[in-house]
Amino acid sequence: MKQTRYAFWFLGTVALGIAALMGFNWAAGAYILHHRAGASVQTLSGFERALKPVWLTQIRPELVFVGSSRVRDGFDPVLIDPALGVKSFNYGASSMTPYEARRFAQDALAQPSVKQVVVSLDAFTGHGGPGEALPSFDETRLAVTPEGGPTPRRGLWLFTTRFLSGGALGMNALSVYALARLKDGESAADRPDIFNAYSHMSEAVMQRDLTYRRARTLTMGPGPRREFATLLASACNAQARLILFFPPDHAAIQARYREGDAKGLEAFKQTVRDAVARHNARCPSRAALFDFLDANSLTTEALRDGRSASYVDLVHFRPPAGLWLLQQMRLKGEPSN
Repeated sequence: MKQTRYAFWFLGTVALGIAALMGFNWAAGAYILHHRAGASVQTLSGFERALKPVWLTQIRPELVFVGSSRVRDGFDPVLIDPALGVKSFNYGASSMTPYEARRFAQDALAQPSVKQVVVSLDAFTGHGGPGEALPSFDETRLAVTPEGGPTPRRGLWLFTTRFLSGGALGMNALSVYALARLKDGESAADRPDIFNAYSHMSEAVMQRDLTYRRARTLTMGPGPRREFATLLASACNAQARLILFFPPDHAAIQARYREGDAKGLEAFKQTVRDAVARHNARCPSRAALFDFLDANSLTTEALRDGRSASYVDLVHFRPPAGLWLLQQMRLKGEPSN
């Protein structure tokens, strides 16, 4: 009899714990999606790999951004959507691997609502291997398999991720805490202490970054090259248009790239240009390519009154700069070859 009571007590406790987890994730999700600044949590670093595939299906955006923390920091839908008259989604994640970038872009391209997918090309640098991904990344949450077919039982995996996963719990808790700290009338832009994407690079941050990134290069190894080619193949007949851009890293760090491996940097750029030209010559859905990894009004910006208007640090640009980038892409129109 004692064993039976213990079993009922144990199972009841587990059931209550699961119910509490599901209830919190449901309530937090509703709070985030309906909060006036809710979309700004897409710029936060936490458990984004786990929950962003769920948010993508819930939001049904027309415009999606894919890439590393450069993208995660640089594109805030709260700022972009009213300015451009679109519904956008930030699919950026910290230290995104080439494989993850290809897979997240594939997921975005497969969404019926999506018309444009903007991908930062720094995610295809380095020497990432096949299938390399960071914790909380899960293939089953994405709309298509690596080969491009529909993901089996995806609805079930999205449900369990949304309500039962630790990643959802972590990201929801972080997001609710950040939004709850905003006072009436405040936006993410008013609280860079909470939303770091809106902080400003200072002289101290610039010097620290130059030291930290002193040996940094920007080159494309064989693995990232294969992932990029696979991404282009996925976009060949897609309804959504693929838009690629070389990120606007500050001129000071661009100089370090050239000091470290100027040939590698140029080879990276030329490899992308050639691949995009071949893609556009044979595919119905043409890709656009924009190069901001050069000397332009953004990358050569100087500090004013001890801080930068456009950068968090030498490689992370602020959301106002992200909006400027999108406006430049729209103004240029035709894809580059």
